[in-house]
Amino acid sequence: MTIKPSKNPYGYKELLVYKKAEVLQSETVKLTGQFPTRKTTLALADQMNRSARSTKQNIVEGWKRNSTKEYYEFLGFAVASNAELEEDCLDIWKGFYPELMEIKGIMGERGEKVEDIDKIPFYPLDFSLPLAVQCRLRCKELNFLLEKLQKSLVSKMSAERTLPLHERQKISENKEREFDKWLDEEIINQGFVKLSDGRIVRKEQ
Repeated sequence: MTIKPSKNPYGYKELLVYKKAEVLQSETVKLTGQFPTRKTTLALADQMNRSARSTKQNIVEGWKRNSTKEYYEFLGFAVASNAELEEDCLDIWKGFYPELMEIKGIMGERGEKVEDIDKIPFYPLDFSLPLAVQCRLRCKELNFLLEKLQKSLVSKMSAERTLPLHERQKISENKEREFDKWLDEEIINQGFVKLSDGRIVRKEQ
């Protein structure tokens, strides 16, 4: 296990991923604050607020851990919590919670279809969109940043030869897939075909 070098214990506050997580938590609280005080929606609000908080707190805890491996693992917890929140936002938009359907502050005019939401870019964020959609887009942006940070830690652990076994296996499998893809393309480019039994023969003119 490689120990992380001593650094500013509050350095995480300078990370873009932390700043985005902080905003996401704040905006989630604003969103859920508009939910009606019914058992179902109160439970949903509590879960969404917990997911948003967990995302941010795991970034903080990972930063303060002693090893790069632990930091990486806690970012994984943050990714999972963020995914829960994103899915809740999508469930709201799909109409799983009828109590929220008529609240314009949350749903807007519902001009967008569910399939169209996936096509909306998360950056720059369109503040004219309904809050439920904005929340999901913030989650997508945060997921992008978390994965980017995780990849940088994988590279660091790989260079330090401290990469966990399952991550080394994942990298090896990705390289094999890339090689197989390159080989298939090269076979075609050279005028050959690969048969179902694995044999490679020249393509008939």
